[in-house]
Amino acid sequence: MTWLTTTVDMCMRGGIFMIPLALVALGSIILMIERMLFLHENCIDGDRFQFELRTALKENNLEQAIVLAARTKGFIGRIIEECLLRIKAGEKDVDDATEKVILSEMTAMEKSRGWLVAFYQVAPLLGILGTVWGLIVAFMVIEKTAATDPRMLAGGIYQALITTVTGLLIAIPVILFVEHLRKNTNYLLSLLDIYLAEIRDWIRQNGKLEVKRG
Repeated sequence: MTWLTTTVDMCMRGGIFMIPLALVALGSIILMIERMLFLHENCIDGDRFQFELRTALKENNLEQAIVLAARTKGFIGRIIEECLLRIKAGEKDVDDATEKVILSEMTAMEKSRGWLVAFYQVAPLLGILGTVWGLIVAFMVIEKTAATDPRMLAGGIYQALITTVTGLLIAIPVILFVEHLRKNTNYLLSLLDIYLAEIRDWIRQNGKLEVKRG
């Protein structure tokens, strides 16, 4: 019997609770793919962006800094561009200039992560519920048939434990992925803080100094 055949047989014997577990697994896979694409789309050359932004600001060339942000992919580019556009329009507080757009981007980022956390928490619980339910059914069958063969009980327990194993197999990789996602997201946010600090320093040093327009 091959590994694939054994896996399929275990899934078939796991009972009705394998259906919600399969849905949780499918949802987790979809969200993990979506988040991997998110990380790819938001990955930038942090050092190069900081150098070019600092250079443009030192030259008081706000238009160049805006163009740099506009061509930078991901939420970092969008936030920096919005911040610079608001400063160009007369806003002097970086936090006020970026508050709304940061909240919007953070809401979008946390939405998928929240579902992934829910999935890895629910999967083991569904597995345990399936196991308990399977044990109840096994004991009910033994009680009704007055069977004394321990193999019947062992078979019922084997079937019941499949859901627990499945729940753990779903939860463990999702937990690891969420941690990976958290670290990468925090890294991107730390880059954003650095760039906003550059803009704050430029505003503080230049005050109402007239900036170049291209």
